[in-house]
Amino acid sequence: MNRRKHANLVPVAALLRSVVIAVFIAAVGLSYVSFKNQMQTNGNEIRSLEARLSTLIMQDNAARAQIARLSSHSYLEKRLAEGFIRLTPITDSSIVRVHLLGSRNAPATADTMDDLQPVSNRVVAQ
Repeated sequence: MNRRKHANLVPVAALLRSVVIAVFIAAVGLSYVSFKNQMQTNGNEIRSLEARLSTLIMQDNAARAQIARLSSHSYLEKRLAEGFIRLTPITDSSIVRVHLLGSRNAPATADTMDDLQPVSNRVVAQ
């Protein structure tokens, strides 16, 4: 009877080991499900961002085509003929050329900065 008194009736070590293994397997299963859910969510977000990117690329291409069309020479001439664009000619007094004394690569000094002359498109015989 003394011997039976000291012996455990419930095997605590085996029971504890099974509970630890069950908790570990449950944690691994929940982690797997969580990671799969996160992967699905990220995949949906990437898909929507790629669709938005392709839409923005199409809008950019359309805007570039419109810019090219509106800045073409023929379109600008047509708008000028309609009177929508008003241009003023550049006068010779508005064009200025800086002549440096000496070589072209010489640094500009206070003496050379005063040497400003108007330029015209007419060829002048020298």
